[in-house]
Amino acid sequence: MKVFKRDQKIPDAYVASTAFSLGKMLAEQGDIKGARAAFQQALDSKDPQYAPEAGYTLGMLLTKHDDIDGAREAYRLTANLGLSEYSAMAARNLGHIYKRQHRYRQACTAYELAIDSRHPDVAPWAMVYLANVLREFIDPAAARANYQRAIASGHPEASRAAAERLAAFENK
Repeated sequence: MKVFKRDQKIPDAYVASTAFSLGKMLAEQGDIKGARAAFQQALDSKDPQYAPEAGYTLGMLLTKHDDIDGAREAYRLTANLGLSEYSAMAARNLGHIYKRQHRYRQACTAYELAIDSRHPDVAPWAMVYLANVLREFIDPAAARANYQRAIASGHPEASRAAAERLAAFENK
């Protein structure tokens, strides 16, 4: 265990790591309030290694405990870090929350952020989700282009789902 002197500044990465580990431990023990505070501290550190996973985990924890506003904020902060796969997944989940709240333009923006991540699993599915929102609520013509983007991604499941939805859409 690393020991720091009283007047020595503790490195930010160490604080983020410790806060993240504490958050996981507290969540496992059912201390949601404590876990939330610890994950938030790790997220606020903006540490590239720990902040994205802490923010994503915080969003999942809050969603599980029906704090949708808190989850939305955790996902928003994490998505805007743009540092890792967790940022991409947070952007996707943020899109889902906005869609459930009937905030379709914000959902589209969040899905676009997930697409921009170029994450090999998250981005193709975000294309499908974006197309679904566009088709149902905003711009059916733009939906077609996003289904085609998902098909072109070559992702085994997302491209198949996009092809099925595009075919159903065009047969209406």
